[in-house]
Amino acid sequence: MSIEGKHILVVTSVYPITTDGNHGAFVREAILRLQETGAKFTVFAPAYEGSTSHVLDGVKVYRFRYCPKRFENLARDGAPTKLQRQPLYLLAAVLYILLGTLQLLWLCCKEKPNLLQIHWPFPHGLMALPASILFGIPMVFSFHGAELMLANKFGFVTHILRWLLPIAKGVTANSSFTNGLIRKIYDGPVTVIPYGMTIKPKPPKKRSPEEVPKLLFVGRLDERKGLRYLLASLPLVLAKYPVRLRIVGKGILEDEIKLQCQALNLNGIVDFLGFVTKEELADEYAGCDMFVLPAIVDSKGDTEGLGIVMIEALAHQKPVIASAVGGIVDVIHSGTTGLLVPEKDPKALAQAILSLLSNPIKAQKMGQEGLADIQVRFNWFRITPMWQKVFANALANGVMEKDAQTITS
Repeated sequence: MSIEGKHILVVTSVYPITTDGNHGAFVREAILRLQETGAKFTVFAPAYEGSTSHVLDGVKVYRFRYCPKRFENLARDGAPTKLQRQPLYLLAAVLYILLGTLQLLWLCCKEKPNLLQIHWPFPHGLMALPASILFGIPMVFSFHGAELMLANKFGFVTHILRWLLPIAKGVTANSSFTNGLIRKIYDGPVTVIPYGMTIKPKPPKKRSPEEVPKLLFVGRLDERKGLRYLLASLPLVLAKYPVRLRIVGKGILEDEIKLQCQALNLNGIVDFLGFVTKEELADEYAGCDMFVLPAIVDSKGDTEGLGIVMIEALAHQKPVIASAVGGIVDVIHSGTTGLLVPEKDPKALAQAILSLLSNPIKAQKMGQEGLADIQVRFNWFRITPMWQKVFANALANGVMEKDAQTITS
């Protein structure tokens, strides 16, 4: 069955408000690529501090309200971290599920989609279940890892996912790591589909001899990104080489990270850039000497499900230094396209950074190898047909089930 002419409603906790938005940019990019198949897409996502429904790239984005404007930022800056540090957000989480369920039910009644794609099946699979049953809409569950790490810590999440998974007509994972987590609670078929780049890469910029080498970090400033371990490694690096660290992103730990910089006397070394446009982000990738992602398994058991920022760095021919956790090992071939180090180890991070700073030819070769690798494994021309097949199979299975129900009745 083709997906041409079919209406797919995508349920997600993050989606960009503008074309330059980075929150959920990979979800948007997948939809952009799949629009070429002739399928129609609609997005159901939470409002951010009162943001209203809008149209982006010709796709209607329904923003559901769930809280007073001040607290309507649960999903944007990392819900697990907020829930851990600010228990008042538990009320916001309950309202998110209850009000989201009701509004999704209304939207499905209005739009009558052929298929529901559910990103982060906990809690969104639970929210979509009433609409799926009432209107007979098949669901595809797309896992990213965080919801499964949560299941490792909270048994009730595991029970909910075990109950929901057999109902889905298709299940996807963004990496072999995420697939391994699914396998602990589900033995049905799972398709591993990574995501590709969300920005157009630029040619790498050559650094003049008098310029200080630049390290680049891109990501949300929360615990699982492990940024404080990278900061702790910088004094060891600076003892041998001058460097600058460029940090793109914001998050709940920003103030703490800035205080750590002050304590380590790094204020003249670290640049906090906050949120940037896609054009500016591409410039940062092109202008850095290496990309560093010091991710960890955090106190909530969460870690990187894939790490699209590494794919984007490799597309700019930059070597990547990262922790060997989660889905990161799916992306980086240690010693070939970058270096993998143990998590939470500033000394190992410093040694990896120094090894590439002292051998720029090796670093350049890693960047070139990385580009060649991601052009094959993370190319949207390879990824898009995989999504088409999953959606087509789910639609076909949904039709077969409806036909069987009609015959038996």
